[in-house]
Amino acid sequence: MFEVDYIPSEKPLFNIRLCTNKRLNKDKLPSCGGRGSRDLADTIEKTLLEQSIPAKLIRSPCMNNCKIGPNLKIQGAALYNEITAETLPDIITAIKAEVDRRKAEAGENA
Repeated sequence: MFEVDYIPSEKPLFNIRLCTNKRLNKDKLPSCGGRGSRDLADTIEKTLLEQSIPAKLIRSPCMNNCKIGPNLKIQGAALYNEITAETLPDIITAIKAEVDRRKAEAGENA
């Protein structure tokens, strides 16, 4: 896996789903896995660990948006399409904002 000092929490605040489905492509149809989502998933997992972000990435099957993938869904928050290495910093920022929002919400309910 990745070499970092952070050990992820056993119970993350929320999940992030990233479609990593790859078609056999007999019909020449697009797929998230065919557009590099598996490498993006590796990068996101590494970033979550390195930055101690208490969220879990789930490599999911098809999310029915193949034409505009790769697709990523932050549980209880935004859906992102056409994910690329260039858009990942903005997505990580959104994930951190969701962490902050949930921590603040939990603080209010405590």
